[in-house]
Amino acid sequence: MPTIVSIANQKGGAGKTTLCLNLAGGLAEAGYRVLVIDADPQQSASKWRNRTEDNGLGFDLISMPRPGLHKDLPKMSLDYELVLIDTPPGLADQQGQGSITIGAVLASQFVLIPVQPTFLDYEASAMVVPLLQQVAAFRPDIRALVVINRKPTTRSRLASEARAAAVQFFGSSRLPLSVLETEISDRTGFKESPGTGQTVLRYDPASKGAEEIRKLTLEVIECLKAPVQA
Repeated sequence: MPTIVSIANQKGGAGKTTLCLNLAGGLAEAGYRVLVIDADPQQSASKWRNRTEDNGLGFDLISMPRPGLHKDLPKMSLDYELVLIDTPPGLADQQGQGSITIGAVLASQFVLIPVQPTFLDYEASAMVVPLLQQVAAFRPDIRALVVINRKPTTRSRLASEARAAAVQFFGSSRLPLSVLETEISDRTGFKESPGTGQTVLRYDPASKGAEEIRKLTLEVIECLKAPVQA
């Protein structure tokens, strides 16, 4: 059975789809058989994939924006080692989006939470934690990983203290929750590559953005391999 990772955040604009597809590209580059589930009714990941005539992403992608993912995924993902689910923003049950996210999280061993490095974004992103705590009652092995995303590239206190602030903010969670060391910056390549139907790794493989994704990929792989702490 594959390892399943949901990319989830209550707040829109956190960069879930960009992070999901680039991480999938990094995992595929590292030799894993990867499937991405586009569970967002906005279908941003599917539109990204469809901008190229061939599959320039390096992994498979299925559009499945509906509740019940935890029931459907086992039989759909047997040929893959890793499955990443791009979930819709918000947890309120608007057009079924809350149910989609709940189903995705129930299917997952890991939940990756991308957050922009501001206090307001931390507050909004923390709204996913109660959902994870509820799911943990059924899935005590579930783990949450927070990654700083869209970090400013300019020198500032906000940028330099982003991870420390996130550790302090999310540290009180009762979940097995870790703030990753790798931080993803707000770089041009992440904005340009979707228009070509590629990840940043293929669009500009020598760029700083590609370097950050490769570093994040290695850290995520180590997290996936690590045993759950009792």
